[in-house]
Amino acid sequence: MGRAIALAYAREGANVVVSARTPKYGQETVAQIQALHRQALLVQGDVADRAAIKSMIEGAIDGFGKLDILVHCAADTAHGLITEMADETFDHLVRSNIQSLFWLAKDAAPHLSQAEDKGRILFISSGEANRKYTPTLIPYGSSKAFMNAFARGLAVEFGALNILVNVIEPGLIGTDHMLSTLGDKLPHQLARHFPVPRLGESDDIAAAVLFLTSSEASYITGTSLLVDGGATMVALPKVAEMLKEQ
Repeated sequence: MGRAIALAYAREGANVVVSARTPKYGQETVAQIQALHRQALLVQGDVADRAAIKSMIEGAIDGFGKLDILVHCAADTAHGLITEMADETFDHLVRSNIQSLFWLAKDAAPHLSQAEDKGRILFISSGEANRKYTPTLIPYGSSKAFMNAFARGLAVEFGALNILVNVIEPGLIGTDHMLSTLGDKLPHQLARHFPVPRLGESDDIAAAVLFLTSSEASYITGTSLLVDGGATMVALPKVAEMLKEQ
């Protein structure tokens, strides 16, 4: 999803700072942006690392002289029962999914407030945040609920700084990571029962991000946009039965 978002901005004429934990993936994204004849630079780092957050913001300012839009599209996903989860696993999830929001917002605000139109912060949350429940994803879903609440509060505080803050909640998106976790068949079987009967695509999320950070959305802040093809409205018993059949 992060790559799709970065490329979508490049197609709209933006210069892009790419952040990635793995240099290979980040370099591939930078190369694809440059192929679109836009400038891009890579700042390697993990959002769970305070120093890396500083480097991301400083990299944008050093590279392009300003920062107009910040998209947080990174998360740790810990699967498992609470009673069996290691303290270290939960701690890293908190740093990645919760503390990183505070660090990025704090460091980026002085620069975003200088944007010509309005500075924008966009967090990629999840339908797990407030609308559904998966037993083995309690820490992940809870961290995304925090993200939604944090964004609402931030929208109020940052309004005076000329910054809009919003959230996208993706549903079941057919990313490589998701398919490797759930397998190639199950996600498509689940998606057939959605009101929009297909898996979501990363470009679906990128399109929503572009809208919420565009001039057309200049009167929208503190909101959360669910982009899931209606997945969260599917009856849980039906989904549970499908899972048991696997």
